[in-house]
Amino acid sequence: MKFSLVVTCYNEMKSLPQWYNNIEQQTRQPDEIVIVDGESNDGTTEYLLNWAKEDTKVRVIVQKCKPARGHNIGNEAATFEHILSTDMGVRLSENWCEELIKPFEQDPRVEVVAGNTCIDKETVKSAAARAEYYIDNGGFSKHGPGFVPGNRSVAYTKKVWRELGGLPEDLTFYADDSVFGRQMLQAGYKMAYASKAMTFWGRPQKLKQFWKEHFNYGKGDGEADIKKPFVVKLWEKGLLPAFMVPFLNGCRTMQKQKWLGAIARTIGSADMVALAVMPILYFGRGYWFAKGFLEGSKSAVNCMECRKRLRPEYRK
Repeated sequence: MKFSLVVTCYNEMKSLPQWYNNIEQQTRQPDEIVIVDGESNDGTTEYLLNWAKEDTKVRVIVQKCKPARGHNIGNEAATFEHILSTDMGVRLSENWCEELIKPFEQDPRVEVVAGNTCIDKETVKSAAARAEYYIDNGGFSKHGPGFVPGNRSVAYTKKVWRELGGLPEDLTFYADDSVFGRQMLQAGYKMAYASKAMTFWGRPQKLKQFWKEHFNYGKGDGEADIKKPFVVKLWEKGLLPAFMVPFLNGCRTMQKQKWLGAIARTIGSADMVALAVMPILYFGRGYWFAKGFLEGSKSAVNCMECRKRLRPEYRK
């Protein structure tokens, strides 16, 4: 079975050499690599074009666009029916391609394969990053039925992509793959889970970088109207003033988290500094997500097409 690897990028020179090596070391090579570059200005475009000159299976499309548009351009240009998707900024296990394409070959009824992902431990340097690592199950995501696949590690057929209308392009930057993944679940496509197809994603080191990340996540989810925090619902009903929403969501995030596992992992590593940072990280993630969500909610008028894609039960 032949397949295309589709990826978007913009100014990725810091991670591109590693990603190139990851692809070259794959135990099963893509039959085609389609890269949509959003007019990078840090040398990424030149690096990719040189790679394409040396390897005929590499196709580079240079067009200024957001990630969702880039994925749609790349998917449309892909030659083969089966498409693998990832981010250029992640590290891939050597068997990533092999494990993602295998379920399609084993069962022709499979339409979507969800790969796995975890925090790249090599990038966990600061107390904040270590605290997050312990909080998030030692870096591993939950994987199995109900898991929402994202662009970082997923494979699907062109038929699925077309039937779902492609990735939503009316969001500012984030959450397009969260919506698209929920559409896959909503449509009931036959999904397989490739737990050995690992992607490792690097983490920031400073708390303010975590805050920015969660603000952006919240903004995207607010635009898409998914994963709405309970306190935002209270604000929408006029039961809370907007300025209280981030603070209360921070408190609620701390209350909802499963502390015991995270604390046990932290103590087991004798990392008392990370343990001290953990409450701050818990609160901050909830606080800044809610601030972003409120900001994204203001852009709802620009994202109505995206919001029409999901039924209420798949917005959670």
